[in-house]
Amino acid sequence: MRSELIFRARETVDNKYKLCQTTSKATRRLHIAAKNTTDTINDVLARIAGGDEFSLPVNPILASS
Repeated sequence: MRSELIFRARETVDNKYKLCQTTSKATRRLHIAAKNTTDTINDVLARIAGGDEFSLPVNPILASS
């Protein structure tokens, strides 16, 4: 269930705004056109909740600043 994923992800990212922004950006980068958007969102939330920071795409320009 998505609500459970949100609560688990919230333990990793304290700020609600940052969680929303991270989820949104990662969803846009990971989404495949043939896949449902909801499945991609759930996958991103699971990755955030799992603390798997390296599996999320990072913009190298933003990461260095």
